[in-house]
Amino acid sequence: MTYDRDDLLKLLHLLDVTATDEIDCEEFLHRAAGFVERYDPDDGEARIAPEHAALVQHLKVCPECLEELRALYAALRAED
Repeated sequence: MTYDRDDLLKLLHLLDVTATDEIDCEEFLHRAAGFVERYDPDDGEARIAPEHAALVQHLKVCPECLEELRALYAALRAED
């Protein structure tokens, strides 16, 4: 398998933002429902409580969970 420059840059970025204590996707999704009410995926960490730091960290390294959160956020806002 060969990697191009963009692949390597993405990998370096993920290495840079990865913390020593990370939660996995299952834990993130388990806690996402309570988190989405305080988090605007387009506004970053504006209203984040300290206990949600692990969730924010996970979003920095997991684009799939970020997409899930965006979908949940959009659904929640559509109900308002």
